[in-house]
Amino acid sequence: MVLLQPPDANQQQLYDVSDPLHPRLLCRISNTTAHLFTGDTFEYLKPVSPTETDVMLRSLGSGNESVAGKFPFYAPAAAWLPDQSVAAYTLQVPPDNADFPNGGVAVYLYAHQQASLLYRYPIPATDCICRFGFPPQVLAVSPDGQYVVAGWPIGKGASPLMVYRVSDRTLAIALDSTVTRVFWDRGGHRLFLSRDAPAAAQSWTPESGVTNLGGAAAWSYLPGESPDGGEVAYTAYLDAAAMNQLRVYRYDFKAGTTRLLIDKLRSQVLFVKDGWLWYLEEVACDPAACNAPWGTQPTGKVFAMQLTGGVETQVTFATEENPIAPSDGVNPVLFGPGEFWPSS
Repeated sequence: MVLLQPPDANQQQLYDVSDPLHPRLLCRISNTTAHLFTGDTFEYLKPVSPTETDVMLRSLGSGNESVAGKFPFYAPAAAWLPDQSVAAYTLQVPPDNADFPNGGVAVYLYAHQQASLLYRYPIPATDCICRFGFPPQVLAVSPDGQYVVAGWPIGKGASPLMVYRVSDRTLAIALDSTVTRVFWDRGGHRLFLSRDAPAAAQSWTPESGVTNLGGAAAWSYLPGESPDGGEVAYTAYLDAAAMNQLRVYRYDFKAGTTRLLIDKLRSQVLFVKDGWLWYLEEVACDPAACNAPWGTQPTGKVFAMQLTGGVETQVTFATEENPIAPSDGVNPVLFGPGEFWPSS
């Protein structure tokens, strides 16, 4: 299974990708946060009072639901470990005339059976025409439960992403303000850092600090790791000066190499299972119709490629099960990297 997590929409989509060329939509999950739990179940959050949120466990086979745990806080959106020992959640901060003129976000950490405020950051003033939208707000717990990263470093007056240590709730690092996209490695607490081109991707650990990734380029848009943790797939422009030349790429950690997946207009690449990628077909459009500087838009077709063969094939979806739709050229529907079962 793969749980797709669009960065610009409040809906996750769960697919059976046993056959990645003919996937089946299992369900759509809206207005909450969900995580895969086993091969037949997923968990999601259900706030039940101002001081309590249930962790619901749903079986895909039977359709039955049960309460798998309870958090002593209200949180329609959160990140948590499968054993529920560590969770991070956010609450809105109302606007004021000083620190938060546009409002803010309060980041809380739940660990050792106690919830407490980590820090607050302002919601920045933003205004731009962005092909893939703004990078989403960040809230993620490292797989080993030792660190949490949070923030939203975009726009005027934004604060950088912050990484806190769970054990004592102290700040481990305030990342450079140019880092706008991050994600944790599949295990441990290595954090991958992405900036806009031409800055190459990097990684951070508390043991080594910020380090370069050999052979890595800029992971410009929607980077995501493979189920086995050996590769990253992402979207970038073939030439930073040519905004009508989107391409999809893969980076191999072991080899330290970056490869163009296919030399055609393509975008929004992501892994759906070991050795398999999905991505979108792009076509040039009439600048007047696109009403945007990049000059291309998705057609609504999803392609798949098995990396061992290197041949792209269009993915066939049942009626109304395609995760995207043809865009208007200005606000394309996005789908983004997700979770997998099995994870490797």
